[in-house]
Amino acid sequence: MVIQQRFRTSMKKVNGDLLTPISIFQRLKGHRKFLLESSSKYEGDGRYSFIGVNPRKTYSGIGQQLIDKSHLSNREYTYDGELIQLIKQVMPRISSHTEYPFTGGGIGYIHALQKPLPELQFHVYDTLVIFDHLTDEIAVFHTNIEAEQDEPNIDVMIEQLFTSTTPAEKSYTLNDVEKERNGHYAARFTGDTLSLYRKMRIDYAAPYMYYVEFDDCTVLGTSQVNFMQVRDGSISVTNKALPIEPFSVENSVQKLATTTQGSLNPTLHAIDIVKELLPAQGYIGYIGFNGQVDFTTPDNTITIQGNVAHLHTETSEDVPFHSLLKG
Repeated sequence: MVIQQRFRTSMKKVNGDLLTPISIFQRLKGHRKFLLESSSKYEGDGRYSFIGVNPRKTYSGIGQQLIDKSHLSNREYTYDGELIQLIKQVMPRISSHTEYPFTGGGIGYIHALQKPLPELQFHVYDTLVIFDHLTDEIAVFHTNIEAEQDEPNIDVMIEQLFTSTTPAEKSYTLNDVEKERNGHYAARFTGDTLSLYRKMRIDYAAPYMYYVEFDDCTVLGTSQVNFMQVRDGSISVTNKALPIEPFSVENSVQKLATTTQGSLNPTLHAIDIVKELLPAQGYIGYIGFNGQVDFTTPDNTITIQGNVAHLHTETSEDVPFHSLLKG
C-alpha cells in the first residue's frame, strides 16, 4: 500500500487484482456515478479506467445560461454568457503531477445529446478510483477543491471496494425501435441501464467507452476515435478535426497517419481549443482540474430517459444495436 500526500491532493494505492472496473463501479455507494474505460487495456490511455460517484457539483447549460449546482449545499448559482467560455472560468484549476492523465475534474458532454436535454453538462468529481490494467493497482485520488472542505476517508472508501458484496446480475429490455432521422432512433427501455452497458461494452467494444448517470438521463456508449486531447502542453487531434496551427507553437505541428499533433501555444488554455474545434456531433469526455482535456465524439451512444432510449449510431446497420435488443 502506498500513500502520497501533496498540497490539496491525497492518494492511496492498493493491489486490485481481485476487482474489475465494473465490480468497483457496482460496489461504490452513491449517486451520479460514472465509468470511463477502453477495450485497449494495455495500450496508451487505455491502460487506465476511471470510476467516480457523488460529484461535488454539476454544471449544466442551455443557450447563454450556465447553472452551477452544489450537491453538498444544494445551492444553485447562475452565470450568463457563452457556455464553453463560462466552463473555462468556473472549472477549478489545481495543478497535480502524477502518472495518471486524469485525477479529478468534469465528466460530461458538449452539444452531444438531443434537446430538450442541456446543451452542456458536466459532473465535477473531486474523488476518483483509478484502475491500472497494466499493474492491477487501484488508486483512490482526492483533490481538495475548496480550502474549507473536509477530505473524505480514503481508507473507508477502499474498504468498501473490498468488503461490499457485488450486486446480483440484473436484466433489461430494449425493443420497439423507431427511426426518427438518419442515425437517430427511439426505442422502449425497461430494467437496468448498467446491464445494457455491460453488453454494449462487449458487442461494441472500442478504445473509448463511457457510462455517466445524470439527473435527467443516463448516457452510455462507445467510440473508435479520440477526437481531441490536450495533455502536458501537447495537442493531439484526429485528422478529421480542423487545423490546429492557429493554436500551436510555430513549426510544432506534425501530421501522422490518423492524428495531427502539436505544442499548445502557452498563451492559450486547453478549453480554448475545445471551443474552437467543436465538431457538429459534439463531445463526450473530461476536463481535468490540471487543465488537461480528452474528448471523443458520440459515435455509438444510447441515452436513457425513463422508459425511452434514444439511440445514435454512425454505423450503417439496418437495425441499430441489433445485438442489444431484448424483450
